[in-house]
Amino acid sequence: MKQSPDTTTRLLRSLLQSAPSAAAGGAMRFVWPAPPYYEFLLGSQQGPEDCLLLFSDGTKATGVLISFLPDEMLLKFHQTDAASSFSVTFASLQWLQLMRPLPVKRQALVPGQPLQKEFPAAERQPFSVPRGSGKSIEGETVGYIQALCGMFLFLPESDNHVVRCFVPAQAALATSIGKPIGRMLVDQKLASPEVVDAALRKQLALRSRRLGEYLTENQIVSQAQLAAALKQQRAQPVRKLGETLVELGFLSPAELEEALAMEGKNRSIPLGQILTEMGVVDAEMIQNVMAAKLGIPFVNLRSLEISPEVLKRIPAAVAYRYQVVPVAESESGLVVAVEDPMNAGKMEELRFIAGSKLAPVMSSIEDIRYALERGYGPAMAAETAAARADLDVGIEQLTDRLAAESSELDLNEQHAVQSDTTLVRLVNKLILDAVAQKASDIHIEANPSGRSTRIRFRKDGALVTYLELAAKFRKAVISRIKIMSQLDITERRKPQDGKIEFKHFGPLDVELRVATVPTANGLEDVVMRVLAAAALVPLDRIGFDAVTLASVKRLISRPHGMFLVCGPTGSGKTTTLHSLLGFLNTADLKIWTAEDPIEITQIGLRQVQVHPKIGWTFAAAMRSFMRADPDVIMVGEMRDEETAKIGVEASLTGHLVFSTLHTNSAVESVVRLLDLGMDPFNFADALLGVLSQRLVRTLCPDCKVGYQPEPAELEELALEYSEADSAKLLKEWRKQGVATLYRAKGCEKCDQTGYKGRMALFELLVADAAMKRLVQTRAPVTEIAAAAMQNGMRTLKQDGITKVLQGLTDIAQVRMVSV
Repeated sequence: MKQSPDTTTRLLRSLLQSAPSAAAGGAMRFVWPAPPYYEFLLGSQQGPEDCLLLFSDGTKATGVLISFLPDEMLLKFHQTDAASSFSVTFASLQWLQLMRPLPVKRQALVPGQPLQKEFPAAERQPFSVPRGSGKSIEGETVGYIQALCGMFLFLPESDNHVVRCFVPAQAALATSIGKPIGRMLVDQKLASPEVVDAALRKQLALRSRRLGEYLTENQIVSQAQLAAALKQQRAQPVRKLGETLVELGFLSPAELEEALAMEGKNRSIPLGQILTEMGVVDAEMIQNVMAAKLGIPFVNLRSLEISPEVLKRIPAAVAYRYQVVPVAESESGLVVAVEDPMNAGKMEELRFIAGSKLAPVMSSIEDIRYALERGYGPAMAAETAAARADLDVGIEQLTDRLAAESSELDLNEQHAVQSDTTLVRLVNKLILDAVAQKASDIHIEANPSGRSTRIRFRKDGALVTYLELAAKFRKAVISRIKIMSQLDITERRKPQDGKIEFKHFGPLDVELRVATVPTANGLEDVVMRVLAAAALVPLDRIGFDAVTLASVKRLISRPHGMFLVCGPTGSGKTTTLHSLLGFLNTADLKIWTAEDPIEITQIGLRQVQVHPKIGWTFAAAMRSFMRADPDVIMVGEMRDEETAKIGVEASLTGHLVFSTLHTNSAVESVVRLLDLGMDPFNFADALLGVLSQRLVRTLCPDCKVGYQPEPAELEELALEYSEADSAKLLKEWRKQGVATLYRAKGCEKCDQTGYKGRMALFELLVADAAMKRLVQTRAPVTEIAAAAMQNGMRTLKQDGITKVLQGLTDIAQVRMVSV
């Protein structure tokens, strides 16, 4: 590295009028990446950082960077002379520069690996970041790091120091680094200027080619069919050509989607691929040039001897899935060979799977496949072995094996970051078993004084013990879960929230929401919500009786209004809402949904995942929907006044609105919304109905036991159903021949509990004219409830007792969820 100060650094520093004191801010929570094949000296990144921000509108600001949150696309910044700090979104930013140069040293491989010469340090390369108005930031960088959030650059300073800079993703797209590949080929005399110009013209032609040309050239449609479609399209200029071809029957929707995908792919063919197809250069030569451009070594995997210890850092199934080969270990990370190191999403996923920093090197896909087979064995055998390892081995075997492998000391975080250990397989097995047993939650409860850690599953609403784990394993298990969910394994004093995309660690595509909670004696509990893909339940099979089903269908078939589903967390509200939407989901309706999270997907629905941390709330989503020509809107929850008011306004302006509330009964939902500040007249006009529901455990059909109820038991059921009409009701039951009730017993199929699965109890309040008048006058809960009952509403308990008489559940379960 040169010893003289970099001109670009001085130029950028001249933009600063003054720099604030570093003491003005708190410590940064983001560890900046080092240049490829370098590392920062230990402790050099500690403390707050003075910085310069250049915004997309051309303005600049100096101050202290308090925090940098790439997952949320946000940073927190304390501007010079400002009274308080504020947040800055990456979308509003063009350039971030930390002003303090940091010392770097060459990253060393683990001793005993004679590969140092294969991995030279990154070289200086020119870069250009556009700033608008024809201006740009230009200079040199010592390599760069491409991530999902943007690009990290490293401006060389004297004495082996670099200045750290960041270009957000939207600005990084237009950033150029190094010479263009065509110029590099010409400079290295690998291609003539004329050939490169011809390839560039061909690339431009591909990018400007229209869909019709692609379809006819590839004989997907004929020239006559294209002419007919263009003629009809001229009469409907708003309609796209592809839609017209589908309408005329020349293409199916699936064929159009495939053609558009292929056309888009062809438009983005890189220059190197075009030159390879022209026969000017071979693929390996292009890869070598690209490696030089990116500042990343190109290695020949066939000549490298990779140790078994290094190969173990990435499991065989993962290596084959991502087409990646671990080749060496450095003091702070893992060197991996990939074909395309610019695939930021893939590299991020691999980093979390490996549990350490990654330093990519390039290799040809043929060499990668050769190294995979040589190191791991055939692909099918490796994937099958990995799947069996997690699926076939029992949890008891894994705990015994873990106990045999460990010492008397507690397992620590070092075991958690490894990728193919008994501990990792035990955590994977825990998750796989939870999904197989249809558990909704996993509870990991650490106990003090050397007592075992209890792991429980919530199944059908009840907690059941899954495993008692030795106390010495608790830190490692919790650390492993934190690593999988990208949480801070060193933080045990504060709660943390994260998520696990299990497809990156095991054979199932399932997501888990993770919450850690600090408990007494410096311990932590972990609760994981299993968000397995739920299936759509048809409305006729959701559990309504015939009268309620007819009423619900009538209400939701209205062209506008508001229909609410209420109940506590985990009562099945989302399943019911999607059943209602499934009934309405036809080709002539536009249905928008805002959900958190999206648990059930339906073709035909336009489903949106809200993200409150970046301001994309339920209310913000609903405002967007109102501009997107909706017929039906479903919002996951009306949790605040703004969302509720927008919902009422939408229903009054010709839209059908569905939502949920966390209330105990249908009547309470009406009062809750009025308490949120709803105008009673508008709300009454908008309201169609409120459906309250609970889930109860159903009796196991294989072992439930029938019995003849005593007269007193039937009398008590009738009294609970209706105090006023209990005698009349009892008479009707006896006339209908209600002679047998059922109780739980227990068998192998229900884990000896006597219950298997759950079913819903419902309470439907219909907003008729009389009910609307009560809402307008803000009538009390008792008066609204009495009117609803008089209008035929059946309460949750009444619906439950009806299902007890049908032999589906027992009265104990009904009493647990209703009053």
